[in-house]
Parts: sequence; structure tokens; C-alpha cells
Amino acid sequence: MSFHIRPSGLFASLMLMALAPFQAQAAWPNDKPIRMIVPYSAGGASDTLGRMIAARLGTSLKQTVVVENKPGAGSMLGSQFVSRADPDGYTFLLGSISNVLNTFFYKEPLYNLSTDLAPVAQVITIPNYLAVGKKVPVKDVAELIVLAKRDPEALSCSTSGIGSSPYLSCELLKVMSGAKIVNVPFKGGTEAIQAVLGDQTTMFFSNEALPYITADQVRVLGVTTSKRSSYLPDVPTIGETLPGYDVTAWYGVWAPAGTPKPIVDRVSAEINELLKTEGVRKTLTTLGAEAAGSTPEAFGQYVQSELQRWKRLMDEMKVVPQ
Repeated sequence: MSFHIRPSGLFASLMLMALAPFQAQAAWPNDKPIRMIVPYSAGGASDTLGRMIAARLGTSLKQTVVVENKPGAGSMLGSQFVSRADPDGYTFLLGSISNVLNTFFYKEPLYNLSTDLAPVAQVITIPNYLAVGKKVPVKDVAELIVLAKRDPEALSCSTSGIGSSPYLSCELLKVMSGAKIVNVPFKGGTEAIQAVLGDQTTMFFSNEALPYITADQVRVLGVTTSKRSSYLPDVPTIGETLPGYDVTAWYGVWAPAGTPKPIVDRVSAEINELLKTEGVRKTLTTLGAEAAGSTPEAFGQYVQSELQRWKRLMDEMKVVPQ
């Protein structure tokens, strides 16, 4: 004689509840659109990069990936939005070095980079370009410094928001050279560049400037990285005038903390693959960027090393959080 035990209704319900998260995770992505939050204005390099990644991910994941621009507060508004989003694999952030710098420029950042966001992959590295309007009577960084010291009101520098790498690039130039320059933050790099083209400011730092430089709309004086850019090899580094000067901008993707690791790993792998494609490489060339790519773990380690590096520099620069 054999006995068959039929699970009670309660037991069966509990089993289904236990399996539900795994079933939902296995179904990702389903028919719900994925959002890629770009914490900058539309039209700039970050927007171009975000839309390129979104389009490629949409194809590889067979799901719609929608870009949403949420500029403001040096990228903190969009980053905070992602940090508060459900960790279900349907919201991602295209952030940057600004996410590291915000930690030091603001007394009360709107989110904690180390605990509120999960690293997915580093995407690119890119220099900031220092350029002046065509009417500004300087040809190189040394002449710019001389002018700024001679006339403290002569130069105003537009940048893409407090806590951004262009903003820091300007502040570092001021500290290392002793130059007096008014730093004018905008919501994004495009607005910062347009301010110079419209003679509202005299100079800018931006990693979105390559098209304007190649079109001869501005006069480029230098790049912020420790090595010259392969895209503009004749343009000197600022460090050639101010030894030790080095600001390398980068972009990466994060998810809300708590996003399931299989989803994070999948998106990371897809990003690494799309960075190898010819179409993406061509787009990066127009931006003057170099493909990076990384695992979530490697990107997380890089972010932590950047936090440590910039903390030392901020202490040396005596930056007072706002």
C-alpha cells in the first residue's frame, strides 16, 4: 500500500511565493521598457553616448531601452532618481566621474555612491578640452595664465555644473597656476560651450568639444589628461605647462543597489560586447573617446580608487563643499 501526501493550499501558496522572485528574474527583460537615465541635458556627448548604448542594448536584449534626460545639480538629480528606483533591472544610470566628485563638492550629496548604486560597467574615457573664444587674445595655456593674473576679471570659464570633471578641471587650473578665473557652472556641456560661442563667457572646459574644435569655432589650448589625445596629437596637455595637472573624464553605467546580480552581469556583458562593434567605435571617434569596458567588480574597484585619489586631491586643493 502506498500513500500520497497532497500539499495543503497554504504550503502550495508558500512554495509559489518562494519561487516568484526566481521566475521574475528569469523572465527579465519582459514587456516592460528599460530606462537609461542620463543626468545631463539632451544634445551633448553624454546624451549621444547614452542613446547609442540604449539603442544597442535594445537590440541585444530584444527590449525597448528608453533614454530619459534628468539634468541638474552636477548630475546629482538624475543619479538620485536611479538610486531610488526599484532594483528590478529596468532602470540604469549613465553616470561619470562627476558621480565621484559630487561626494566632495557637496556637503549633503543626494545619494551615496558606494551604497545606493551598483556598478555595472565602465564605458569610456575621454579628456576635457580647454578652449577659448576666438576673440580671446591668447594662444596657449601659459598666455592664458598671464592674462588671468594681469586682469582678474578678464576670464570666465563655463563648465557643466558644480562637481563635474570640467568644473574640477577649471578649479585645479586656478589652484595650480594662481590664476583668477570666474567658474560659471551650467546644466550641461552643450550649454557651457554655447556660452563661449555666444560671448557670454570667455573659455570652457568640456569633454564634448571635439566637433567645435575641428570646425574651428573655438581655439583649443590644451587637454586635461596626462597624455595627449590621439584625436588631437598637436594639442599639448595642460600638464606640459603645469606639471602634475591631470584630470581624466570617464563614463560608466550603474544600477540601483540591490539589482539582481545576474541582471547586472548580463547588462555588463552586453555593454562590453557593443563597445567592440565598428558602429560604436565610429561614434566614439566623433566624441574623441576611448572605449573602456569592464566587469561590474572591476568598475566598482576603479570607482573606489577614484574616490580615494580625489579625496587626497580635494584635501590638497582645500575644496570647501557647498
